[in-house]
Amino acid sequence: KILNVVGRRGICRRPGARMGCWGSKDEEVTEQEITEAQGKAATKGGSALTGTTFELKEDRGCTDFLCLLILIVFWGCMLFVGILAFVRGEPARLHNGYDFNGNLCNFGSNAVKPYLYYPYPYAVAGAEPDLTWATCVKECPCQNGCPGVELSVTAPDLCIMAFKTKMDNGVEVTCGGLADGRTEMSQFTEMSARNAIGFRKYCMKRTPVCSDCNNATCCDGSNQVIAGNITTDFNETAYPELKKFGIPLGHKYGFCFVPYPSAKTSLLTRCLPYLLPDTSSFAEALNSYDESANGTTGNATVSKEDIESGFTGVLNAFNNPGETFNSLMDEVNEHKYWILMSAGIAFVVSMIYTILLRVAALPLTIVILIAIWLMLGASTALLFFKAGVIKQSQVPVELSGITAMDLPAGLTLDAAKQNQNLLIVAAVVVAVCFVIYSLLFCIMIPRIMLAIKVINIASSCVASMPTIFLCPIIQFFWMLSLFAWWTAVAVFIASVGEWNAEAHQYQWDDATRWAAVFHFFGLLWGRAFILACGQLVIAGAAAQWFLASDKKVLTLPVGGAIKRTVRYHLGTAGLGSFLIAVVQFIRWVFRYYMYQLKKLDKDSRIVGCLTCIGECCLWCLEKFLDFINKNAYIQTAINGTSFCTSAGVAASLLIRNCLRLGAITICSSLFILIGKIFIAVGTALITALIIVGGEWDNITKAPIFSMVVVVLLAYAIGAAFLDVWDMCIDTIFQAYLMDMEMGTGKATGELKNFVAENEPKGKDIKAATSHL
Repeated sequence: KILNVVGRRGICRRPGARMGCWGSKDEEVTEQEITEAQGKAATKGGSALTGTTFELKEDRGCTDFLCLLILIVFWGCMLFVGILAFVRGEPARLHNGYDFNGNLCNFGSNAVKPYLYYPYPYAVAGAEPDLTWATCVKECPCQNGCPGVELSVTAPDLCIMAFKTKMDNGVEVTCGGLADGRTEMSQFTEMSARNAIGFRKYCMKRTPVCSDCNNATCCDGSNQVIAGNITTDFNETAYPELKKFGIPLGHKYGFCFVPYPSAKTSLLTRCLPYLLPDTSSFAEALNSYDESANGTTGNATVSKEDIESGFTGVLNAFNNPGETFNSLMDEVNEHKYWILMSAGIAFVVSMIYTILLRVAALPLTIVILIAIWLMLGASTALLFFKAGVIKQSQVPVELSGITAMDLPAGLTLDAAKQNQNLLIVAAVVVAVCFVIYSLLFCIMIPRIMLAIKVINIASSCVASMPTIFLCPIIQFFWMLSLFAWWTAVAVFIASVGEWNAEAHQYQWDDATRWAAVFHFFGLLWGRAFILACGQLVIAGAAAQWFLASDKKVLTLPVGGAIKRTVRYHLGTAGLGSFLIAVVQFIRWVFRYYMYQLKKLDKDSRIVGCLTCIGECCLWCLEKFLDFINKNAYIQTAINGTSFCTSAGVAASLLIRNCLRLGAITICSSLFILIGKIFIAVGTALITALIIVGGEWDNITKAPIFSMVVVVLLAYAIGAAFLDVWDMCIDTIFQAYLMDMEMGTGKATGELKNFVAENEPKGKDIKAATSHL
């Protein structure tokens, strides 16, 4: 009975037999080989289904209810994590940065100060530079030696805000009172405190006392105490005077200091030490300060190595996993509206593709095949071009006549390096796909022709239930809501942190780290759950169509399927989607640790081999579970059984009949995959062109991570639409197998004829025998 359609004579000897799915030449199979295949299928698949009636079960109960409860609790926790993130997070902190008192740049008291400047980015006693002494500035200070700055021997000085202090003779003076944050030196009238001596003594060595906190931590430029002790002296033991270039530059966490030449950069609005091509003018200015401050000949010396050491200290602040994660989240936050727009593009493309697939499958196929070839080629060219533009050894700056600054030898910019590596990987992957696709273009034609016939059979089902396309539309809005929520919460989680007054920085605790991991898993489970619910609904509607005596008169099949799914089978969808999410999560964890190992030894072949093996195994496991889930959902939609029971019945049914429909289902799945790739690549290409615009020559920025999010979102939306066809095809053919085994005669003559005309070939039978 297993091969009652194939027959004992063997399909490959039948005149007029069609080519197999792969377009290869038919192979002869012997009677013994067919008997062996039949025996193995019967042994592995168990007993055939029995029964006199084959109807959609109406009297059913809740399935996998425990898993539904777990799912509800999980999303309650997801909501709780999101609320905490919104309450405690501050996304602007990722982009703008904050000063040593925790105040955001470009906000509040620093509303006119958008740039973050590090007064002392140099190593002390061989330790790593401590960049917690950070200040917000209106303009990155750049005096002598900077392009476009007039040379001057004026002593460099800077205060982050104006504050008053008293000299020893009781006269009140203002530090940082000038418009550019500099101090008027002529106000220091004491004979022992003239010029820079007074600036060092009364401004650099003191901090203001402010009314709200009675110290300097809450000063905003307007709340300084006006009576009594209006300033405090630095504790020289706790915060000794920091020196560089042979002169004192200020006290750590001081409000006034001696600045170095710096340049604005588009890299998270930070000021970078400017790598002076000639240090003589800056040294002259420092000597002027030193002479004025000490009353002796200046002893300041400036070398390129000193400037480079400060540059390296600031740059290393960006070259760590935490800042890398922050920069990625900042990129997503910057492009969030374009990402949402890409969802609309994917929705429109998916709708048009689905409609054309129903009315003109063959012409659409030819156009899509050519369009994918062109898009893969264009994407390859654009990715390689952009990867060539990215410069790891340069950083973009905003100076007169200068757009980029060369990094010291051996130093690279991690943000640019990360973007370039991602671009190269993406370009290579797309290029390999382009080459393989080009080579297989002609070979795919026989497969596609068979797939079109399968699509036409499913079109009869879809045409009888036009409301079935409500499923992907509903899924689209649920998916869009999920991605919007997840992205917003992820950005806020990245900006969460408790202010550590002693360390002068915001810090993640363990709870925040686990919340980020939990939130990421929620994205995987949520996406898989939405797709699972859609598959259950489509399977239920398609099964009702298959089992209907009069397929032209159906009573709300989609509405009935939605009702059954929501009322009885959300737990089954939750369990199946959870298994998929766990495997996907393991894949991401594996990728993370492989990435960390590769950073230790970039040329390690062992790490590369382990990465390849692990990815392959986990990918196969995910696809296997996806296959089991889909067929289990079909059994659940028909019989109302739990996930495990449905998976067992479906697996046995497919094993018993693996020689019937293998080639047909493979071809249709391939065709559906091509559609998903078309939607994802097309949406990403359009969005990338819009985001990049005319900035293809930017040497550090490339919205590659945003494009990864766009591809995933577009693929998910495309999958929601095309799963209508995929699930209809799988449901129809699985119901056909059940009908054949039980002999209830539900299958149409058209379907029987199609299966008979496309029976398995010799190679398919031999392959099935080997796998069994």
